[in-house]
Parts: sequence; structure tokens; C-alpha cells
Amino acid sequence: MRKTNLIVKIIGFLIIFSGVFYFFRTSDYYNLKILSSELSGIPWLYSSIGIIFSIIAAFAMQKNLDRWNNLNAAVKAEVGAVEELWLWSVHFPEEIKIKINKAIQTYLENIIKKGWMKSELGEKSKSVEQSLILFHDVLYDIAKNYPRLLPTSFYIFSEILKHRAARLHFASHKMPTVLRGMIFFAMMLMILLSFLIAVKNFWLDYIFTASIATLVFIVFIVLDDLDNPLLPGGWHLTTKDYEELLNRIKSNNQFN
Repeated sequence: MRKTNLIVKIIGFLIIFSGVFYFFRTSDYYNLKILSSELSGIPWLYSSIGIIFSIIAAFAMQKNLDRWNNLNAAVKAEVGAVEELWLWSVHFPEEIKIKINKAIQTYLENIIKKGWMKSELGEKSKSVEQSLILFHDVLYDIAKNYPRLLPTSFYIFSEILKHRAARLHFASHKMPTVLRGMIFFAMMLMILLSFLIAVKNFWLDYIFTASIATLVFIVFIVLDDLDNPLLPGGWHLTTKDYEELLNRIKSNNQFN
């Protein structure tokens, strides 16, 4: 599905680009003789813009890729900590075990259904926040009735909160507007100024400029996908890990 969406975007872009290219190339504004006389300077100036665009795009891509990796690691670590708490609950009396299982299931369900996309917007889900209260209530019961088991339980819960905070941070952290605008401006310069490099043959000129434009457009799509990791795209994090853990817990409860 994602591959199909990418192809559709590229085809749509090429259609628009082809119309603009044909209009410009066949209009009275396009003077091949004047542009050909400037071949000693225009390609060098264009190369300079290309180098600047490459540096900016590479910087932004590396930053967004680091952020995506950190977000992915935070998700894995959060799920791992929740799973560890679930496995640790096996050693508790049945009453506490049931409460922990209920708290974990509620937490996972709220993330999957309501809390996931809110983290994309930098917002905290009220339902997820309320489910954390259940964990606090369980910790209180453990501290009151089973103090020897509290240190490990509290440590695991602290790990859940730490990795959750990291997930919310990396999910909501966006590329600065100035940097995004700079990349978009450089992308437009790369595409539009490629028209000014004089190539006598119409189709050869089209292939040359269309290739540059498509490559620049794909770079922008990749940057946009990395900047929105929870939205559908080439770099898309889903609630799959949370769903798998929730299904395991429910399946285990059915057999007990």
C-alpha cells in the first residue's frame, strides 16, 4: 500500500511537471540562443545550488533519521518494560496479579485506540493518563502488603514512564519550520532553474529536467515521511508491538 501511494505521488508530480515543462519550453519566454550563449556560467551556478541543496537535505535527513531511530527504540523499550512487569506479576498473589494484568491491558488498549496519534500532535491522551493511575494504585497495594516486592516493581514502572516520555518526545518533535521552508525553497530552485540549462533536443531536455525534478521530489517525500513517523508513509511506526503484547496477555489469561 505504501509503495503504491509513493508511485501515485510520483506519477502525479510528473504529470504536473510535464505540463509546466511543455508550457515553458514552447512559450515565447524560452530563448534557446540566449541560454546557449550562457553555458559557460549557468551550469556552474546551478551546480552550486545543487551542492547547497544536498548539504541541507543531508543534514535534515540525518537528524530526522536519528529521531526516527530513537523513537523506534523508545517504543521497543516501553513495550519491553510493560512485558517485564507482566512477567513479574506472575510472582504476586492472585489478587495483585489480576490488578496488574488489568492495568496493563487498559494501558495497552488506550495507547492503541486513543493515545497513539495524540503523541504525533505532542498531546497526552487523558485515557492513557488515567490508566497510569491504575499502576499507581497497584504499587500502593504492593507497598502496603508486600514491601519486599516493591523495589523491583517500582523500578519496572519507572522504566515504563521513562520510555513513554521518550516516545512522546520523539514522536512530537518536528523539523523546524525555517529548515522545512528552506528545504522546500531549495527544492523549487533545483527544479525551476533546471529549465535554464539549454539542451537543444526537446526530449533530451525533458528527460534531464524530469530526472532532476523526480529525484528532488523523492528526497522531499523521504524527509516528510521521517518528520511524520506515526502517519502512513515509507517510514511508518504502528502500534503493532503493543497489539502483539496485548494479544499475548489476553491469550494467556484465557488458558489460566
